Amino acid sequence: MSDTQDPSNPIGAAAPFDSAQPPVLHGLEEGYDQIKLMAIGGMAEVYRGRQKSLDRPVAIKRMRPELKQNRDLQERFRREAKSSANFLHQNLAHVYDYRSSHNEAYIIMEWIDGFDLAEIIERLGAIPVDVSCIIALKILNGLGYIHSHGMIHRDIKPDNVRVSARGDVKIMDFGIAFDPTESNLTMPGTLIGSPHYLSPEQIVGSKIDSRVDVFSFGISFYEMLTGKKPFFETQTESVYERIKKGAYIIPQNIVPGIPAFLIKIVESCLQTKPARRPASCEQLIVALQQFIATNFTNDHESRLRQFLIQSKLLHGNPRLIEVEEKTGPNLSQQISRSKKWNLIIAGVIGVALAFLFYGVLRWIKQKGGT
Repeated sequence: MSDTQDPSNPIGAAAPFDSAQPPVLHGLEEGYDQIKLMAIGGMAEVYRGRQKSLDRPVAIKRMRPELKQNRDLQERFRREAKSSANFLHQNLAHVYDYRSSHNEAYIIMEWIDGFDLAEIIERLGAIPVDVSCIIALKILNGLGYIHSHGMIHRDIKPDNVRVSARGDVKIMDFGIAFDPTESNLTMPGTLIGSPHYLSPEQIVGSKIDSRVDVFSFGISFYEMLTGKKPFFETQTESVYERIKKGAYIIPQNIVPGIPAFLIKIVESCLQTKPARRPASCEQLIVALQQFIATNFTNDHESRLRQFLIQSKLLHGNPRLIEVEEKTGPNLSQQISRSKKWNLIIAGVIGVALAFLFYGVLRWIKQKGGT
């Protein structure tokens, strides 16, 4: 599961904390300063700091002090850093360093200004279809990359996807990712992951492959398009029972007008039998790319920034760093400036053509006179 919950913080954190005295992270004093505790989650504390050597903001994840004696959790924390550090992809949160010092363990990560996808859905409900498709495509690109390296994330959900103020989309939290080259830390019979986003084979303890991530992606895509989770507990059925049966309300009954093509993608991902799901993320990537190219803009980052601005998620949020610098002028200002420059250019071209026309006429008269 994600260690932290509040979407306004760098790695999805719980409520922010303010302190008159800046905290001291033993072993990091020489390399980092301006450290501020942002949140405390189930397994880790999240800090914001500055890397002195490069003068850039970073997120610092520290294992909670009371858990440091748990060797299993220590190893899981180390594996999270190792798994993430081996990946370099635009749709994955980057890990810069892992430090173990003074009986402390830290993961140093990129600071991502923005919001967890879960927070966006919670605030706005269903996300516009084109924006949902763009975010979904970027999630699939990140998943396809880690799958090509033999890894399975095992905890894909909106809480673990971050949309930045720049229009980037990043998958986070590899705390329970499965690496076949490492020993398995999960004990037999232990459920790992977030209940509403587990695949049927995870629930029953069957052998898993990358298609568990495809199933969880399908749940997340459903949630983006409808604003609702497909699987929920009722008076007679648990979440697990509904997942195993594939019992969910069809998306168009929640939000009419969702394109039939996207409904088919969601339905294919939510097949209870893994063999009936898309065999790889690449199949879904190709399908979504074609759909987006046919129906929407190809300037994905600009569309995401426009969406964040128009939904009023960015401005006025004190936890975001230099939002104005990152997002630039608002959309109306951009359009106004664009129109102004178009008029100026048109005027210059018009004057040049007038002079050219006048010169041609004079030349013709001179020729006629001779």
